[in-house]
Amino acid sequence: MSVLNRSDRRLLTRLPPFSPVAVRLLLVLADERVSFKEVSRLIAFDPVLAGEVLRMANSGLYGRGIRIGSLLEAMARLGTGKLSQIAVTAALWRGLPSRTAPFVRDWWRHSIAAALIAQQCSQDLPADLAYTAALLHGVGQLALFEDAPQEYHNRLDRAYVGGLDLLDCENRVYGVDHAALAGLILDSWGLPENLCDAVANHHDAHTNTVLALAVQAGCATAEHLGFGRCGCHQWLAQGVAEPLATLFADTTLLDSLVVQINQIECSLG
Repeated sequence: MSVLNRSDRRLLTRLPPFSPVAVRLLLVLADERVSFKEVSRLIAFDPVLAGEVLRMANSGLYGRGIRIGSLLEAMARLGTGKLSQIAVTAALWRGLPSRTAPFVRDWWRHSIAAALIAQQCSQDLPADLAYTAALLHGVGQLALFEDAPQEYHNRLDRAYVGGLDLLDCENRVYGVDHAALAGLILDSWGLPENLCDAVANHHDAHTNTVLALAVQAGCATAEHLGFGRCGCHQWLAQGVAEPLATLFADTTLLDSLVVQINQIECSLG
């Protein structure tokens, strides 16, 4: 994994620390023997997060019209995997800075779209693992924006207008690109190594890990459908092979994502 030089270590502090409860939840859920009660007790340590989890569990996306009144009930109906997705989504939303900025709104919708797509196309992975990795894959971009909002937005525009490699542009200015920075940020948050590596390599054309490939698919397809700009423009312009071509050809995918993203946003308030 890349290492920041001393002058650029400030980039690791541009985002608030991730929810300790969400981090612990991801680690606990890696154990297939974990009990519902243990997960419920863990989420309950953060009452605000617990409330957001229940609100999302009762939303149109997850609730199915049946009111869920407790965390244990939410786990019984949704399963621990789905509950971890909800908790991580709510935790990321809570720590999101500058929510009203156009870049941040686009970034958030890109992240959610990428997570939903990665979950859909990750048959060989736990769905919540692919979802979480794709949801968090863009935190490096968010940190660069928070470090210098107008400057980063201008560099992003120039890269897309000029057909330039966004990651090369970032490396020249910051000494690190947003993918590598995302891996470092997740590592500083104490997230599992496989998540950090998949996020750090989500633009690597030679990656061969199943998780990183799921994140790549989510990121590229989300951008192809018009959700945000994560530096996939050059690659997309060259055409894509299977299985991405199949995703791109799904004429119902865009409408489905718009509905799901709107439901998630509404549930978060």
